[in-house]
Amino acid sequence: MAVTIVNGLSWGDEGKGKIVDLEAKSADVVIRFSGGNNAGHSIKNEYGEFALHLVPAGIFNPDAINIIERGVVIHLPSLMGEMQELLRNPDVSFQKFKISPFAHLVMPWHIAEDQGYEKEAAQNIAGRATEAIGTTLKGIGPCYKDKAGRWEAFRVCDLVSKKAFLARLEKVYASKAKWLRARFQVELPSFDAVRTQFLGAREYVLPYIADTSHIIQEALAADKSILLEGAQGTLLDPDHGTYPNVTSSPTTALGALMITGIPSSAVRRVIGVTKAYVTRVGAGAFPTELSHELDEKLRNIGKEFGATTGRPRRCGWLDLPLLQYAVAINGTTEIALTKMDVLGQLPKVQLGTSYENGVSGAPDMTRLSEMKPAYEEFAGWGNLAGARTRADLPDEARRYLERITAICSIGHVSIGAGRTETLTM
Repeated sequence: MAVTIVNGLSWGDEGKGKIVDLEAKSADVVIRFSGGNNAGHSIKNEYGEFALHLVPAGIFNPDAINIIERGVVIHLPSLMGEMQELLRNPDVSFQKFKISPFAHLVMPWHIAEDQGYEKEAAQNIAGRATEAIGTTLKGIGPCYKDKAGRWEAFRVCDLVSKKAFLARLEKVYASKAKWLRARFQVELPSFDAVRTQFLGAREYVLPYIADTSHIIQEALAADKSILLEGAQGTLLDPDHGTYPNVTSSPTTALGALMITGIPSSAVRRVIGVTKAYVTRVGAGAFPTELSHELDEKLRNIGKEFGATTGRPRRCGWLDLPLLQYAVAINGTTEIALTKMDVLGQLPKVQLGTSYENGVSGAPDMTRLSEMKPAYEEFAGWGNLAGARTRADLPDEARRYLERITAICSIGHVSIGAGRTETLTM
């Protein structure tokens, strides 16, 4: 059995879409296992440039089965819109696209609740002591909250019976509208508008609902090549990340197996993706964050703006203690290092090698905001265009890679946005 997991080793936005697109060329099955349309996977290949949010990044391999598995939460109108946009490209096909009946649905009240809590926290009203988390305001957290709560959650399988779906939709809509009005003084769109929107999306996605567990088990039995595609990153995992500034679903390799039902014995590779520097969106601890001037410079060079929200990303130097922590949590077998070309455009590059607070090894995640990094300096290595192997890289770039290789071997180094602008190490 040949199972490969691709997931992020930082706070998301590491370039996972490019690596999945690259690895999916030889995959028989590609499975998106968690998150929602809060994810944004940017891809540039021979078919064009794309920003995927729910559709697996293996969709550009016409021979692969692409699955949205049960750990994903789906905003139906967004999925329908994304599929329609992709189908404008004649090279994209959804003939082998499947949706798990057990994936949960993001409803309008989830989006309203998400926005209400973030606004309330930002304005420090209603006696809240916490700061805003900095979510994408897509309703992802409230949807997972209802999933755990069970009583008012909707799943894809609920769409099969139109009559039963509408009857339950009306009841839950009334309950949620009343609560949102009292809690946040917000009004949902009219029930007729919600009904019309979701019925249209329902008709569109019904043909793609399938027993994905059976498909996965059949692929395992036939020794097919399976690629598991993560969303967000390890440091945003609700159990292993920088809580409470995290996402709401598992982001680790073990989470991928838990959701898909694939045994660990089937896994051959765990590809952990990280940039040559680090970025983070929203609030939360960030030990190696750059000064304002340098932060803005690197953000503009690397076009560090969210593919989903357009928000500017905070930029920082690569943090080896956190990278080592993420590698250990995931059982990472190889690193895919992205944006090496971007980082090299700075005249001087720093690499966070340890913390000065007497901390060695994995950092204490409860004290991360107190950590003061110690750095090693490198000269910028300039343009990497034309490099085909590691030997083609400038000496300083190779020295930088060697420091990272001390933690984990490097499988890919990205030197540009395109699929072909990748060195296989």
